[in-house]
Amino acid sequence: MKVALVSEYYYPLLGGITEHVHNLALALSKRGHEVVVITHNLKPKKHHHYPNGPEIFPVVRFGKGFPIYSNGSIAHITLGRGLGANLENFFRQENFDVIHAHSPLTPILPVIALRRSNAPVTVGTFHTYFDRSRGYSWLQKKAERHMEMMDGRIVVSEACVEALSRYFETDYKVIPNGVDPDCFRPDAPVLPEFDDGKLNILFVGRFDPRNGLRTMIDAFKIVKSRFDNCRLIVVGGGPLRPYYRSLVGKGLAKDIHFAGLINGGRPNYYASADIYCSPCTKASFGVVLLEAMSSGKPIVASDINGYRLVMEDNRHGILVGEPNPAAFAEAILRLLNDPELRQRMGQNGRDTVMEKYSWDLVAKQVEALYLELLGRKPETEPVALAPTDEIAYALND
Repeated sequence: MKVALVSEYYYPLLGGITEHVHNLALALSKRGHEVVVITHNLKPKKHHHYPNGPEIFPVVRFGKGFPIYSNGSIAHITLGRGLGANLENFFRQENFDVIHAHSPLTPILPVIALRRSNAPVTVGTFHTYFDRSRGYSWLQKKAERHMEMMDGRIVVSEACVEALSRYFETDYKVIPNGVDPDCFRPDAPVLPEFDDGKLNILFVGRFDPRNGLRTMIDAFKIVKSRFDNCRLIVVGGGPLRPYYRSLVGKGLAKDIHFAGLINGGRPNYYASADIYCSPCTKASFGVVLLEAMSSGKPIVASDINGYRLVMEDNRHGILVGEPNPAAFAEAILRLLNDPELRQRMGQNGRDTVMEKYSWDLVAKQVEALYLELLGRKPETEPVALAPTDEIAYALND
């Protein structure tokens, strides 16, 4: 099959949707399909990140990417004069079998791709949980028409179904996020600067309010007062970085390490951690939980819908019902004081990933849906593809 994956989120932007699109493209390519990623043309900056090593699929870039604030996070949209016509021309030249839009009702690139598609099959994957949407309330009729354009609708968890069902009556196929267990593994090299006998608590995420970094810092202050031999490692970045650093104070500056934005080195940070912590207030799934589980680490996380569907309380870690620093601190202290519990929960997480969440398993489910919609039978053996350079299809510079 020839497949176009369309997304507002792709490198150099980091985040769960970027990881999903990239790894799905890799996995489908390894299974013998011709995959193209279609995304924004965001001019690189010094802090931007790209995947390590050559790709086996091209990346085609349209328009220009711009940040906006939405749903408690920094979102992105793609703008460009003639964007729709340029996409339509590209689709006509390439003749894709499947055009697969990620966050398909989110302006602008996925919506335009669905409207301009000439492919036999269009698919959308919904990644986000939300409580209410003013946009869907105001534009429900238009959104319903876009829903009807899709032959298949994938959601990464039942939490997405819950959110979308408030506005749309239709069928969804639940196919979860995945993780690469060969990359995120318990025996990945530990970072020397954190291998000094202290127990390491890890936070990974963009510095968006909903990801709960303030709760994490305040919880660590409580933990540190009762368990001195520990540190907090913060991986991530964003415009609010100066604000979060201001919360630390001089007394804890040496024990809270801000690592910045990390892409290829994340497995080493997980390997260096003893506990992974995520006090997020809103999530549809939680790719970071899968990364921690695949790395064999116990988790302390918010008891929210998206997380509850990934990890099991007291099996893979501890789900905290009260989203406050004191409650998170108590859960962290329980694990810090019980090495056997940490080891057992970490192993349970690794086992679950191998059974359900490896990208090979996830890609097979996506492939099966494509083939079902195309009316074909599953392919037999995957075919290896040669690496190709990224295509800079940068219009309207």
